[in-house]
Amino acid sequence: MPNIANQKVLRISDKTKTREAPEFITEDVVEVRRAKMVYYKWIARLTALLATASLLYGVCATLAIMKLAPEIMIDPQMFVEFSDSQSLVKREYVNFQMDSREQMMVNFMKQYVELRNTYIKDAREMQNRWLWGGLVSYLSTYEVYKEFEKVYPLLTTEMLENNSSRSVEILSVERTGGENSNTWKIEFKTYDYTFKSQSRYARMDTVEPIITERFWTANIRGYVNPRRRTAYRRLLNPLGFVVHSYFQSEIDV
Repeated sequence: MPNIANQKVLRISDKTKTREAPEFITEDVVEVRRAKMVYYKWIARLTALLATASLLYGVCATLAIMKLAPEIMIDPQMFVEFSDSQSLVKREYVNFQMDSREQMMVNFMKQYVELRNTYIKDAREMQNRWLWGGLVSYLSTYEVYKEFEKVYPLLTTEMLENNSSRSVEILSVERTGGENSNTWKIEFKTYDYTFKSQSRYARMDTVEPIITERFWTANIRGYVNPRRRTAYRRLLNPLGFVVHSYFQSEIDV
């Protein structure tokens, strides 16, 4: 075979080197390797099982905490007297299924009428009550409050000009349209105390107020919405009371 320059010869085997006998895998080695595979396989399965169990435990614990979280709060209670004695009472938690739900609805109707019609000579307190975010808006739907939003600037102007205040006396509260109706009729009386003096130099503490009595009737359609039972105002609205429609008119006497 001619020798070409820069040519490398690939050696297939070294004839001068003695061949070694091939190494064979014994049965013991196979068994050891198989045992290791089985061991690691079960370790992996156990780890996956523990991870799944931990995940399920976390989900169950979260659901249990979410279920019990409302019960941690202190629910308001009402004491209902069955006689003139102060020792004979019935205690029940204030909720949607309470036996005295009718009395609670009556109280909310009275409170709502008083919030809308009572005003005092304290601008900050009236703003906190009548402006958006106050009690009137909290107990009303958006549509009802938007209608009231057109009225309260006139009441505020009148109050400031006459240096007056108003108190409310509820005369009667009754459900209209049957026992399952959500419409209520409230008759009430207002007392307007006007401290407007004829003399600009008179002291306010010496001015006798002018009391004006006016009679009103209000028709309210109120519902119970559990979503209104927020933790922040749970004691103010434990039932989730909300007014869906409100109409008020003065009665000529």
